[in-house]
Amino acid sequence: MFNQTLSTEQQHVSDIFMRLCTLCQVQNNLELEQHLSLQRGFCEQSIELATVPYELIDKVAKASEVSFDSLLNGNNQTTATLDGPVLEAVSNGIIKSIKKLSMAGLIKGENQTQEALSQLADIQLKQIAKELKIQSQVK
Repeated sequence: MFNQTLSTEQQHVSDIFMRLCTLCQVQNNLELEQHLSLQRGFCEQSIELATVPYELIDKVAKASEVSFDSLLNGNNQTTATLDGPVLEAVSNGIIKSIKKLSMAGLIKGENQTQEALSQLADIQLKQIAKELKIQSQVK
């Protein structure tokens, strides 16, 4: 099969397996099949039939926190990070938002001090950073 020219659809599926091989740090489709406990010949058959392995992509994406889209289409996004001026702007925005919630009475008790509001903002910043990683990380 690999002596012939692949159709566009077959090449797309082949590229998916190449990305999976890279992610799983294996050299070829046979090693990928062994590494992921796939049936022998699964990769070659999928390429030949131009069948996109959606379930496999989903499984590997979830296990590695790499986006489904990056495995499917090869979008090489960089991991978005919060640092420098962006971190400061997001942090200030969160603190101001929390202050407004506090003034509106939605945050009550000891959570109205500047220190408490900053701690609440830190919790939110950490969650935002995790979401950015999930949404944009490519290994």
